[in-house]
Amino acid sequence: MKDIKKDQAAGSVSVHTVVPPIIIVLSLLHILIIVTIMMINTSSSQLSKIMQDSADYMNDATGLLAGSSLMSETSINFVLMPITETGEVNVYPLAAYSNELKLPRRGNQVMERFQTYDVTQEALSLLSTAADSATKLMDAQLHAMALVNAVHPLPDVDFLNSIPLPALTEEQQAMADEEKMAAAKMFVMGSVYSLNKQSVSTNVTGCVELIRANSSVKAAQTARTVQQLRTILWIATVTIMLILIGTFIVLYTQMIYPLADFVKLISANQTLDERKGLREVRLLAIAYNSLVKRRDALDSILRSAAETDALTNLPNRYRFEQYMLESGESGYSVAVLLFDINYLKQTNDTQGHLMGDKLIRTAAECISSCFGEDCFRFGGDEFAAVVKNCEPEKIDQMIQKFRETEKQYNVSISLGCAYTDEIGKTTVKKLLDEADKKMYEHKKEAHEAMG
Repeated sequence: MKDIKKDQAAGSVSVHTVVPPIIIVLSLLHILIIVTIMMINTSSSQLSKIMQDSADYMNDATGLLAGSSLMSETSINFVLMPITETGEVNVYPLAAYSNELKLPRRGNQVMERFQTYDVTQEALSLLSTAADSATKLMDAQLHAMALVNAVHPLPDVDFLNSIPLPALTEEQQAMADEEKMAAAKMFVMGSVYSLNKQSVSTNVTGCVELIRANSSVKAAQTARTVQQLRTILWIATVTIMLILIGTFIVLYTQMIYPLADFVKLISANQTLDERKGLREVRLLAIAYNSLVKRRDALDSILRSAAETDALTNLPNRYRFEQYMLESGESGYSVAVLLFDINYLKQTNDTQGHLMGDKLIRTAAECISSCFGEDCFRFGGDEFAAVVKNCEPEKIDQMIQKFRETEKQYNVSISLGCAYTDEIGKTTVKKLLDEADKKMYEHKKEAHEAMG
């Protein structure tokens, strides 16, 4: 009997027979996990690049539209009001026009960059049409300004001399002043100009939509790849768990349990603990946490760039509009205040733009110190502040404090205020228009007081 039992024992499956296949399977599964993690990293990097490139492409395209719109507005302002109330040539619009010319977002410049971008031919064609229309708009603007210059000669200053005004034809030179001004208005207000302006807006918008759609398709494909890789990773993990249950408790606690916990954390969008589990598990946590950090950093950079004024660190006009949308349409009183720095141009002209920038920062600090965190810079020398759920008397007190603070900061700021006891009775635009009107009346008084 003893011999029979020994034979049966010798014929059974030994540990050495079972362990090597398990080690081989585990090794293969570990390799699969590592490769999957690397592929997830690569795919996630590709997804980040797709989104970043798409944002850059759209910003470049919309820059063409923004620059064209600015040049259009400033040139029309100059043609419609070439002379100020004091009888001087109205050079303020031309200063903005000159500054815009220095920026690398003219049609040909944008097209040169887009030739190197990964965009569809259709998007490139739309942008090319927009660039051609923008060039035609610029030609019309320069001809209009040249005609106005023939009637009201521009001062001999560098930023005006940098505007490439074309030479007038003999026929245009022979025109009477009234005819030249009428011809100038026709250049920037005629039907051809309007069609070109519409062409820029329509084609840039179409180009941006195509870029967004193309990037969405690529991003969706990459996201599906990442999801498939994560599914593979999950299958490998479950396989390891099934192999190790009942025989490798330690391995189970060091690998499978942390991975199961990671699934919950990922679903809750929480950071993974990089101290748990085996090396492969930790690599997964590090890779995921790294992706989350890069994503959060990119979101923060994009949000900050889109909503913050770089010079003053105040929220910009875009953030102001978002703020008012988020505030609701009724149920509270609100005061909207607009500010305009007096004599900023004189400071720039006499002391340089560094002093001008310092004046802007000082004004921003003065305004925000009096009206709290809901202060915004619209651009240039214009600021805004919003005070909600307050009485008129409180606003008057804040304005009085601001005037005292203004003296302490040694700045001169024009102010206009519009108030409503119920936001639902009016609109933000009406409040802005009312405040803007009062602000410019104050600014005019300030300049008249200086003589």
